[in-house]
Amino acid sequence: MMAFVQNAAGFFIQLLPCAIMVFLPFPREDCRFRRGVIFSCMTIAVFIVSMLFALVICSGISSNTALAANIYMFSTIFLIMAAYISLVRDALTKKLLVFLVVMFYAVFQYCLVNALNGSLAVLFNIAPEHNESAVYSAHGIMMYMITNLLLLPPMLLFVIRMLREYIQEVETQNMRREFYVLAVSTVIFIAMMICVDFTYYYLDSKSYLLLLAMLLILLMYQILIYRFIFRESVRRKRDGERRRMEGIRRMQYEKIAGDIENARRMRHDVRHHYNTLNDMLDRGMLKEMKDYLSEVIDTTVKHDNEVYCGNMTVNGLLQYYIGLAREKNISCQVRAECGELNIDPVDLTVLFGNAMENAINACMRFKENRWINIQIGTVQRSLAIEISNPCMEVRVSRYFQNKSGFLPAEAFLSGNPEGGRGLRSIAQTARKYDGSDNFRFDAEKKIFTARIRLNTCANT
Repeated sequence: MMAFVQNAAGFFIQLLPCAIMVFLPFPREDCRFRRGVIFSCMTIAVFIVSMLFALVICSGISSNTALAANIYMFSTIFLIMAAYISLVRDALTKKLLVFLVVMFYAVFQYCLVNALNGSLAVLFNIAPEHNESAVYSAHGIMMYMITNLLLLPPMLLFVIRMLREYIQEVETQNMRREFYVLAVSTVIFIAMMICVDFTYYYLDSKSYLLLLAMLLILLMYQILIYRFIFRESVRRKRDGERRRMEGIRRMQYEKIAGDIENARRMRHDVRHHYNTLNDMLDRGMLKEMKDYLSEVIDTTVKHDNEVYCGNMTVNGLLQYYIGLAREKNISCQVRAECGELNIDPVDLTVLFGNAMENAINACMRFKENRWINIQIGTVQRSLAIEISNPCMEVRVSRYFQNKSGFLPAEAFLSGNPEGGRGLRSIAQTARKYDGSDNFRFDAEKKIFTARIRLNTCANT
């Protein structure tokens, strides 16, 4: 009975934190069910498999207890991984990366517990427990509880802050190369830790501290790799958005400088026209005056720098992307009414830039009928944006194929030109401002519509 309780308790304590941790980097909207429901079900599932594990080990079905325990453990990990992948709506690359990070923690804890058990047994002359039916000793269970108390808080902080920031801010297509680097380094360090753990059986009493030191060095080195890649990726993403914003501001400055030069030139030209018309009037050359006025009107160029709204950032973004669209023979209809907004200009650039780039790319698939309809306004202290454009086709996730109307960003698979690229970034920005994002593809009319709403904005 004692062996049964030890096996069940040890398996449960070792597995539960990892089964819960894999869901933490993803926002609530990416989970198919509420987090509370998922955590409760995972806890019940881990409890059941822990009881079954204890039953299998204590029943003596296998003569090799260690082999049976390892097979059962790996089978359970595989099942948890399958459930985790199906319960989270996000790119497989991101889900696998999170799983690898959590697996690294699990393997490190396992090796650390073995090393601590051996070290304490040598230092305090504790005789090892000999019970073929007890995979987890009483000392081992205690070590798992202690290491969870010591390691879980910083690990949870790392997962919730740094890993979540990386997962949410970096686009899937931009993290594939980094994923391969992280996957290879994680697998290598897991293999190294397992090799170090195997030496546990061959070390003398003076080498356990060296074993602990090697494990800690491996842990710190891998954490530094994670930290460097995650921070650098997020920094590059933000720097890119800032550079794009600076480019738009530079464009606005150049347009303002051009306006000043045009105004100066226009004053000179107007003065010349007035003098010419006055001279013709004095001479009674009415027909020549009429012809001259017609020529001046025909050669007058419409001013390019349209003012769409009172917000400088939104106006600059509209000028920039509408200019790009018109260069590609895409007509744009714009209705924008908004003043000052309590929204970071970088976030506006990310949101509007992704939406307009998607629209322009979708229009380029058509030889004719290229248009973009943009509506922007403030309603009850919220910024509302709607962008419609013709769209050839979109790829919808199989989980949403039977649904119609407006769908969330995760309904559209990333990587296709019309519907998926950048939508997740738009959704993340909307969530940042406690807003909403919805997208619809009308297959009959071949029109894609994006509706975005951001809260915490002040209209002046």
